[in-house]
Amino acid sequence: MSNPTNPSQGLSTVTPYFTVPDADGFITFLRDLFDAELIKETRYGDGTVQHARLRIGTSVLMLNQATPDSPANISQMHIQVSDAAEAHAKALELGAISLMPPNLRPHGEHMAGIADPFGNIWWLASRA
Repeated sequence: MSNPTNPSQGLSTVTPYFTVPDADGFITFLRDLFDAELIKETRYGDGTVQHARLRIGTSVLMLNQATPDSPANISQMHIQVSDAAEAHAKALELGAISLMPPNLRPHGEHMAGIADPFGNIWWLASRA
C-alpha cells in the first residue's frame, strides 16, 4: 500500500477540488462567508477561471470553472467556524439555502447545514 507524503506548496495530503458553474461567484462567496484568501489563480483566454486556490484557515481548496469537457460537480464539506449560527445566517444572506438550522448535535458540536448558490453542501460546525 502506498503511503502518501505531504505535497509541496503548503497543501495538505488531501485537498478538496470544486468544479463550479460560476467560479468567480464561488470565489466571492468563499471570501464573503469564510474570509477565504485567494492564493493562486490562472484564467483562460476568455477570462474565466482555469484554476484557483483559496486558503480558509489552515486549509487550501482548489476550484475551476465548469466547461463542456469538465462539468460542474457537487461537493460536500464539513468546516469548523467560530460560530455555526452566525455563519449559517450569513450564508443565507449570501444566497445559500438552509439544509439544517443551527442546533446542538449529540456529538457535542453546534452545527448547521447549507447548500451554497452553486449546489455544494457545507456542514458548519463550532465547538459547544
